[in-house]
Order: sequence, then C-alpha cells, then structure tokens
Amino acid sequence: VYRFVASQLKAMELVRDEEAKTAAVEGFLRYFRQCLADLPVRTNDTLKGYNHLVRGAPADEIQLVCQPGHTLLTTAAEDGDYVVTITLQPSRENSVGQDLGIRRRMAADREENYTWLPLVAGVAALQFQYFQPQLGTWVERWEDSASRPTLVRVKFWWRTDEMPVEVIVPVPAARIQ
Repeated sequence: VYRFVASQLKAMELVRDEEAKTAAVEGFLRYFRQCLADLPVRTNDTLKGYNHLVRGAPADEIQLVCQPGHTLLTTAAEDGDYVVTITLQPSRENSVGQDLGIRRRMAADREENYTWLPLVAGVAALQFQYFQPQLGTWVERWEDSASRPTLVRVKFWWRTDEMPVEVIVPVPAARIQ
C-alpha cells in the first residue's frame, strides 16, 4: 500500500510540475506577443537580436526599445526611452539553472545599469530566430536598424536533451514600414 501511495503522490507531483511549466510558457508567450505588437510603426532601431552560446546551449537575447507600459512591465517609470532585453540569466535560487527574464534600463544608461526581472525559472536554453523577408529565410541575428523581421521564432528548452518548445510570433509593425 505504501508503494502505491508513494507512486501516486509522485505522479501527482509530476503532473503539477508540467502544469506549472505550461502556465509559465503561456504567460511568457502572451507577454512576448504583446511586446512585438507594441513596437512603434515607423520608428527605426527598436528591435535587435543577438545569438550567444553558454555551455554549448543557445542563450540568445532580443532587445526592444520602448516607453513605459507593457514591455517595460510598468507604467510608473519616468517618461523616456527604455531598453528591455529578453534573455537568460543565472538563477539566484539555483546555482545550476537559468531564469528567462528581462533586463530593463533607460536607453541613456550604461549597459550594466539594469534591473533584472525573472519571468520563468529553470530554462536550460533560449533561441530567437528572425524571418528576413527579403532573403526568404530565417537568420540568427537581427541588427538591421531600418527594418524589422516579419516573424520571430522562439525556442526554449527546459532541458537541453529534450525537444524545445517552439513558437512563431508575427511582428505586426513589420508590415507597415
């Protein structure tokens, strides 16, 4: 009887953990979709994407220039341009893991003067790819200050030996440049 109860408790724990991961992913994707939807239509240099590897796994980042609001996760900040970088950073809770979150700072501030807000704990790897419509292909970096990709592919791994969660998100402002 003890083994049966123990195995049932373990199964319930695994289901709870999977549900928590699914909720975290869905929450992040809602945030990310809205960030891309909020990009200003005719403003240059508002989206940059950089690819990195950390311990052999993707650890990409995407930088967005924004005003206080959804992307910055506050409307109470002083007026001005801010840079929000969505990326991975070592977890404060777990010395091995990484958190997916945002670094935010005023655009005029130095790169290292940021506030970190973790959004999803325990992410092993993160990759952004950008659809370049002129080439008809996906690219690893986006540094074109005069245009935007039409789509952004997001992949993140809970464990690097598993299949990633993959979602393609449209960039509405790319259609109106």
